[in-house]
Amino acid sequence: MTETHRLMRRAFTPGGLDLPKFPASTTSADATFYRSYRVFEVKSAEPARCSFVTFSGYFRWGSLASALFASALLAVPGHGLQPTVNAADKGQGAHAAGKKGAAPPDAEKAKGDKAEKNAYDFTLPGADGKDVPVSSFKGKYILIVNLGRKSTYGEQLAALIKLNDEYKEKGLVVIGVPSNQFGLAEPGKPEEVQKAYTDAKVDFPVMAVSKITGDEELPLYGYLTKSKDAPPGGPVHWNYTKFIIDKNGNVLARLDPDVTPDSAEMKSTIDKVLAGTYKPKKADGKPGAKPADDDDDDD
Repeated sequence: MTETHRLMRRAFTPGGLDLPKFPASTTSADATFYRSYRVFEVKSAEPARCSFVTFSGYFRWGSLASALFASALLAVPGHGLQPTVNAADKGQGAHAAGKKGAAPPDAEKAKGDKAEKNAYDFTLPGADGKDVPVSSFKGKYILIVNLGRKSTYGEQLAALIKLNDEYKEKGLVVIGVPSNQFGLAEPGKPEEVQKAYTDAKVDFPVMAVSKITGDEELPLYGYLTKSKDAPPGGPVHWNYTKFIIDKNGNVLARLDPDVTPDSAEMKSTIDKVLAGTYKPKKADGKPGAKPADDDDDDD
């Protein structure tokens, strides 16, 4: 190999890359060389992959000056021979050389995807057809009840109105969710249902008639009954099942239809929740149990 060959290998070998050798038959510095360089990857000083463009053709080198000129050309911006850094690789490189202990972007995204949801991540169907974000009640304690005005438990409606008025200054709001799934206790067109609650002087929010169990259940009820922190009891079984959500959007308590809004159990539970002393029931606790007289017949 001539001195020209050695110089040319150095010219086309930034950082000591192992490029293919020049043809062994070439003996003259003035010979014509054909070279087809494939795209290859190298590890540079920075933690990023560097890609060089493919180029091929005939190069006639007549002197040592030609080789030196080619070496200088590699360093000239805009000639397509300098390394290019992939955007994604640049981010990985920044992570490798950046904050100690920081998770890679993909890991951070996966971590976010697994974050446990709470009630504030859901909406309820408003009476006007628009979704009502549960987060619009952020900072308040929520007592959510599935209503059925034709149910034998329907007599609890007046007590719910009174409970809402009694505790609203303490940060509690009652939300009613009418449902016709249990004993066909909420019949009629949407406007008829809303008019019935308006006529009953209900002053707390009443949502649109909804399904709260089964394949078409409201996603919020999936959270209230099936999430990791859901109180025991499983899917809602009957009208006037009550859930209490704290001011941070976490479900804390579930009370049976038999627990009336004016009962000592109801008020004691609410008072403890407001005071921050309520301890959620375990799976074998009484709250969440199906009422003894509950069946699939109409009430």
